[in-house]
Amino acid sequence: MKEIPLKYGSGTVKVSVPEDDIISVLSGRHMEPLPSPRDTIWSAFQDPIGSPPLSRIVKKGEKIALIVSDYTRATKADLFLPVLIDHLNELGIPDQDIFIVFANGTHPLHTPEKQQQIVGKEIAKRIKMLDHDCKDESNLVNLGKTSRGTPVKMNKMVYEADRKILTGSITYHYFAGFGGGRKAVLPGISGFETIQANHRLSMDSRSTTAALDDNPLSLDMEEAAKMLKPDFILNTVLNEDKELCGVFAGDLIAAHRAGCQFINEYAMVRVKKKADLVIAASGGGGMDINYVQSHKAMENAHFALKDGGAMILLAESPDGFPSEVYEKYIRLGSGKKIHEELNRNFTIPGHTVFATFHKAERFKIIWVSKLPKEIVKAMKITPADSFEEAYALARKWLGGKRETYIMPAAYTTFPVTK
Repeated sequence: MKEIPLKYGSGTVKVSVPEDDIISVLSGRHMEPLPSPRDTIWSAFQDPIGSPPLSRIVKKGEKIALIVSDYTRATKADLFLPVLIDHLNELGIPDQDIFIVFANGTHPLHTPEKQQQIVGKEIAKRIKMLDHDCKDESNLVNLGKTSRGTPVKMNKMVYEADRKILTGSITYHYFAGFGGGRKAVLPGISGFETIQANHRLSMDSRSTTAALDDNPLSLDMEEAAKMLKPDFILNTVLNEDKELCGVFAGDLIAAHRAGCQFINEYAMVRVKKKADLVIAASGGGGMDINYVQSHKAMENAHFALKDGGAMILLAESPDGFPSEVYEKYIRLGSGKKIHEELNRNFTIPGHTVFATFHKAERFKIIWVSKLPKEIVKAMKITPADSFEEAYALARKWLGGKRETYIMPAAYTTFPVTK
């Protein structure tokens, strides 16, 4: 038997699998942490990608808006923000001319404690911080429509700032292709109507993991983000241990694409064949904080699985569902019914539930989590309290066919069939 510890929430789960059953452990190439993170961040400001350095962009007396990811995204903001803000100070921008807006999208607003957790105590004391509220029409400005018809409403305070710097982290995303870059704007600081219209493009089959150039949803995001006229971006890439491994700063498109290519070189894993069983851990921490984040691991894992195969998902999801809306769609009971409802009235939670049902109706999925068992069952997924229970079920279903992949960090690993 081969024993492998997999991250689960803030702890680990030990999985034990017959060595002969394992085709491979899919984890990509390990990204080594940067030896001098602050120096690398500093260098990124001096030699940005496709953009002049910040020293030629910002001017004394200007108001600077910093867009920072919400609590569901690990970015190392507490590490890069002090370097960024100190650099702005050196360029003649005092703390009182800088403000942070958290790119909540449609996610819940933060408590002051959550805000401080994201940026660190030092920055929380120094810089004014605000949550973006996508439904606060009084703080939205109408910028027109994209070529795909998305009505573009953005955070008014950010739009009116003299300079706009976007920050975030780049990971795979199951319909935007990749996180980071333009996502700080849409959905990050966009109005609810804008987010809904853009995310409706997720129903297009080209809107999928690792796709950018022909991904209509991502291209729509880029177009909307350009309408805000951001001046600079700073995106990070973290490994499975949330260590800083890459910094990509500069132009909205060029710097983001460079970061995406970097991820592909490490996290895209080519497999010769698909497996009967995939054992996938989201990766722990923020990567399995709730249903939405855990689903991303499920999405990546299914690319390595045969039709009719079994998946064991280890994703704690202690925060449950972001809202009760998700359960409304779950109660519809089938992917077909959810799809019909989304065609009538598209919503983002509905699409995530639809994507879950789509996989649950195609594969046998067992989920080890803290989600209520009756809700998991309603998604046509089998709940389990432990890996041992889940593995016994999978062996019963599969019989003698158990060619297995193990994915220790499915949230950040993308299997591609050769």
